[in-house]
Amino acid sequence: MGNCRTLDISRGGDTIPNRLIPFSVLNNRTVTLDPFREQFGQKPPWYIQERQGSWVSLYPIGTPLAALPVYAPVYAFLAAGGRPSAELLFAVSEPAEKVAAALITALAVWFFWLTLIRRLPPRQAFWFAIAFGLGTGMWGTASQILWQQTVVAASVTAALWLLTWPGLPGWAAAGGGAALSLAVATRPAAGLLLIAGLIAAIAMARQLWLRRALAFCAAAAPLIAFSVSVNWYYYGHPSGFYNAFLGAILKAIFTIKGLAGAAGLIISPNRGLLIFTPIAILGILSLARQLVTRQGRDPVLLSFGIASLLHLLISGAYEYWWGGWSFGPRYLVDILPILALAAADLWNRLPAWARHLAVVALVWSILVQMNGAFCYPASGWHTRIPPTDPTASMWSWSDFELWEDLRAWWAQGYWSAPY
Repeated sequence: MGNCRTLDISRGGDTIPNRLIPFSVLNNRTVTLDPFREQFGQKPPWYIQERQGSWVSLYPIGTPLAALPVYAPVYAFLAAGGRPSAELLFAVSEPAEKVAAALITALAVWFFWLTLIRRLPPRQAFWFAIAFGLGTGMWGTASQILWQQTVVAASVTAALWLLTWPGLPGWAAAGGGAALSLAVATRPAAGLLLIAGLIAAIAMARQLWLRRALAFCAAAAPLIAFSVSVNWYYYGHPSGFYNAFLGAILKAIFTIKGLAGAAGLIISPNRGLLIFTPIAILGILSLARQLVTRQGRDPVLLSFGIASLLHLLISGAYEYWWGGWSFGPRYLVDILPILALAAADLWNRLPAWARHLAVVALVWSILVQMNGAFCYPASGWHTRIPPTDPTASMWSWSDFELWEDLRAWWAQGYWSAPY
């Protein structure tokens, strides 16, 4: 919240339906955007489709549902004097989106800390929570507006907290399934994370694996069924609008183009995870260790680590792997909780010199996310991307976005660059 900025409707895109649908649900009992037709005008913007006679979001229903607990008290206040108008709700949705994104992300960091205090001494757990909250895209991306990644990352963090509960009681297995079902309702590709959670629950439950698996699936089923029904009704497919990209992505996963996209999400200067969050190298090494050794293997990290690798390959195979107008590798925000938990698992195995380097990497990571929160997009970097070959800009060291935004922000003399 410290940058004191929100995203104006005229400059927004992907997240605009997510900021409005909670008010549609509360005020009009609908998951469509029909109540706001007048505010948009006669023609819907590109992120809204007309289906079955209604205006519906291009994206799944999960993110608006996750924002409902934040919107409910706002709506209750507005409705105290009578039913609020669509015009008022449309205006209030802009700051409400920012508050919802910030609170959901803060809750995710709290869940992460609760997970770590079972595994690390309190001081180490505190600093890893700081690293997760301020040194990754949880700050510069997830906490700023209601991206789908905001909700998926929070859902995964909550699931990791529950699935690592000592002894894995039935309610914890059910909670993990419910949390990951919200991730699936938000992004169908999160089905990989749901499967990883189920495998982890079975492995952690041991003799009680069948009961825990049933609890996990039973808790996950209602929200997934609701999301699938909404997608099917309006788009004729369980994955909704994403069905248009599914075939092309699956064909490109193991092609040179798909692998190049995955590499770009890891090392490219203007989208690479190891440029924007170099501390993530600890998580990558830890997950790799889970794959190659049996000593000290963690079933939760192993299953979620494999899901993370598949998520990377799928994201890289997407034609627009760089994530459009966003800061850093937005499509990898989903798996940041997994990388962070894996990094914590590796920490006490590192020699002293590696820990010193990790501290340097953490400082850089926090400074980068500060750039994303306050400096981005001061230089208008995205406006200069050539439409014919945007990939070239992602790999351009001579057009380094972090440096350009920092210089432009410093020159303008304001606390925070506006969107």
